Amino acid sequence: MLDQFRKNFEFDYWANDKFVKALSEMPQPPEKAVNILGHIMFASDVWLARLMKEDLSRFTDPNPSYTLADCRQKLDELHIKWKNYLAKLKPENLGEKIVFANTHGKQYEHVVQNVLVHVVNHSSYHRGQLAMLVHQGEGKRPNTDYIGYALEIGESKAL
Repeated sequence: MLDQFRKNFEFDYWANDKFVKALSEMPQPPEKAVNILGHIMFASDVWLARLMKEDLSRFTDPNPSYTLADCRQKLDELHIKWKNYLAKLKPENLGEKIVFANTHGKQYEHVVQNVLVHVVNHSSYHRGQLAMLVHQGEGKRPNTDYIGYALEIGESKAL
């Protein structure tokens, strides 16, 4: 199961990277799309900090005012951090509970496995919004389906 989680996070990076590139190629990327991309970066960052039991005081706005360049830098930074976190994770850690407060101060408890699923699904949800905005802005909408990722890394093939 850990191998699949690691692969899911590689896919997540791959797909988010495609949108950073697509938005960068647009003469005027939609502001809303850049904001959504910033939110994806925020969520990935805050969830990793929660899992690592870091100080969360820097996470005050779930919609930070990142530029596209900020998103590029944050995406690459988080990719390395997630890889390092997942490399150290053991099967027995997946069922461990974490307790944290959301950005409004409400307390929650979740198991690590559910958080990992959530982070990737959250990005996928917002990439659907990005696809619509890139299309509406007459940009080139990338294919970020998982099966496309599997084809690209050689796990599937077209016949």
